[in-house]
Amino acid sequence: MDEEGRPVRDEGSTSYVGQIETAEEFGSRIYGEARRRGIDRAQEVCVLGDGAPWIWNIAEEHFYGATQVVDLYHAREHYWKVANTCFGQDGQKRQLWAEARRAQLDEGRVEEVIQAINRLTPILAHDREICEREVGFFEKNKDRMRYAEFKQQGLFVGSGVLEAGCRTVIGQRLKQSGMHWTVRGANKIIALRCSLLSNRWEDFWENRTCA
Repeated sequence: MDEEGRPVRDEGSTSYVGQIETAEEFGSRIYGEARRRGIDRAQEVCVLGDGAPWIWNIAEEHFYGATQVVDLYHAREHYWKVANTCFGQDGQKRQLWAEARRAQLDEGRVEEVIQAINRLTPILAHDREICEREVGFFEKNKDRMRYAEFKQQGLFVGSGVLEAGCRTVIGQRLKQSGMHWTVRGANKIIALRCSLLSNRWEDFWENRTCA
């Protein structure tokens, strides 16, 4: 923990895996990496995701019983969708409403966020649908948004490391202007970059030699 009580990642401890593949295949891949990293010895396991259902399906199948956390910054985007929808051009009301939701969400008081959305009375059917959809999101994930509790336990609530990893492993090599690649070729490059950035370059080539 740092001086402000926030969890600090161990330098050099991050490892990467990835391929262009189905969620089911990725679930097996990430579980294999977790086993290699010593998940069997872990006192507590946490799965952090952006709220997509397929992530929680993987968590239930391969990491049953793990603490599931919706990335705080992705969660904030959902009440902002409501704010932008219902307050339109009234920037002051939009900011005040969203700031109140931020305070509630940061403390894990998700039910209060839901109540605040339900109190809004948008006129257009499209706007009502957005509010209902976002209420559903918070309802479905409220136990994954107890951020005050998670912080007290020393758990990460933001997926910044993952976002940076996607840019470093994938974006810098495959998403630059003018780049062309096949899925097969991209997966080989991804495997190499994951090994290099995980400090497993020699292990990768030893395994290739044995194969």
